[in-house]
Amino acid sequence: MKHFFTLVIMAITISTFAQNIPNGSFEEWEVRDHFKLDRWYTWTKNVERTTDSKEGNYALKLSNTYVEGASGTRGLARTIDYNNKNEINGLASNADALSLAFWCKYDLAIGDTARVYAVLRQKGVYRGKIDFKFTGSSNNKFVEFSVPIEWGTSGSRQIDTTWFTLYSYTENQVDGDGYVIFDDLHFENIGEKVGTFYNGGFEEWYNIGIDFPSQWRSVDLLAYDSYTNFLQSKSCTLSESGNTNLGANSLVIKNYKSGENVYRGYAFLGDENNDYYTPHFPFADTFRYLQGYYKFLPDGEDTARINVRTYANGGRRSFDDLYLHEEKAEWTFFSIPLGYNNVIYPDSASLILYSSYDKGNEHGINTQLYVDQLEFVMEPEPLKLTVDELSISNHYYPNPTAGKLYLDSRLNIEQAEARSTIGQRHTLTAYRNQLDLSNLSDGMYFITIITEKDETITIKAHKKSK
Repeated sequence: MKHFFTLVIMAITISTFAQNIPNGSFEEWEVRDHFKLDRWYTWTKNVERTTDSKEGNYALKLSNTYVEGASGTRGLARTIDYNNKNEINGLASNADALSLAFWCKYDLAIGDTARVYAVLRQKGVYRGKIDFKFTGSSNNKFVEFSVPIEWGTSGSRQIDTTWFTLYSYTENQVDGDGYVIFDDLHFENIGEKVGTFYNGGFEEWYNIGIDFPSQWRSVDLLAYDSYTNFLQSKSCTLSESGNTNLGANSLVIKNYKSGENVYRGYAFLGDENNDYYTPHFPFADTFRYLQGYYKFLPDGEDTARINVRTYANGGRRSFDDLYLHEEKAEWTFFSIPLGYNNVIYPDSASLILYSSYDKGNEHGINTQLYVDQLEFVMEPEPLKLTVDELSISNHYYPNPTAGKLYLDSRLNIEQAEARSTIGQRHTLTAYRNQLDLSNLSDGMYFITIITEKDETITIKAHKKSK
């Protein structure tokens, strides 16, 4: 069955929500935290920041994961990245030390051995090493180790760089689940700390986690949750400042690269990995259209896709697509008619967005699809196309706001009404170019403003109490 669709260049006004698709305005975002140890190269899996520390706020935890019939996985952290030595190539060190000391809490499976290995250098020349292995358990207590340095034959104990490598096990196969926590790594000279090197206390971390819109899943999130891994380049991201439709945020979906191949990015409504092809969110009526706004910036001949499905009692009621071929550098309105296959009222729906849909023949790494303001409606709302320049603009601040909202306007505001995403209406107090939202409950609102010259505009604002 052939579907028609409507494409109209974005108007100034935004229609009333008939039903709010969960976070269809992409204003709410979350982060799947993943903290990386600063100035250390670490594997993504089995390495984590922990508050179970001996000194300070944090420590380094390396874990072993047993996998039956396979080698399992271990944790590793080192101060050299062999693929990027310009960034991580040892820690600057200076010490006339006799030993390397550290605190450790550990619980290793029988047969698994942890290891601390360090190479000390001066202007690239080997000066000494530490190679220490341990097994068993510390019985849930931190214990301190002080390991003598094996100095080289040159007789010099002057160093400027140390290459550390910390392992949760050293054998070919993990024998069982276990962990090692390291803290306060430092040089000693007969019990006294000497010399310095950066982040030996494992206090400095930064978050490289996955940003994603609340109540949505992305291919980035799937890769991380399924494999504790990151895509080579991010696919689904928050729109950059100044590149949104209305409000503070919109969703950007990009093609991404894995190895030498380019793949489509995608995002879908859901909480689990398979929600994109299953009934996920309630669908309360026989809405006839999905509508929203998009921009499409293809790199080559890529085609974007928006797919919506409705269901009744688990059976599919409709399956509809919109394919986007042409470049649209400005926000553009779309609507997709929903083609129901019988008279049973739908009770749920699913929705998935693709940056490209060429069945493995994606073309450009720079292909981008911007999406915002998704909603189900009975009829696509008529758009008020701008002819004359308005004396009031759609620039306003701050957003979110705890109370006052200021608009760029050469005219006074005569009337203002706020509509919540469930259709509740509230009359707002206005003074000159100011609106007072302090009496509203926290949430998203569409605010229709009428000036003293009867000019009308609708904006989207987020009320968020401090």
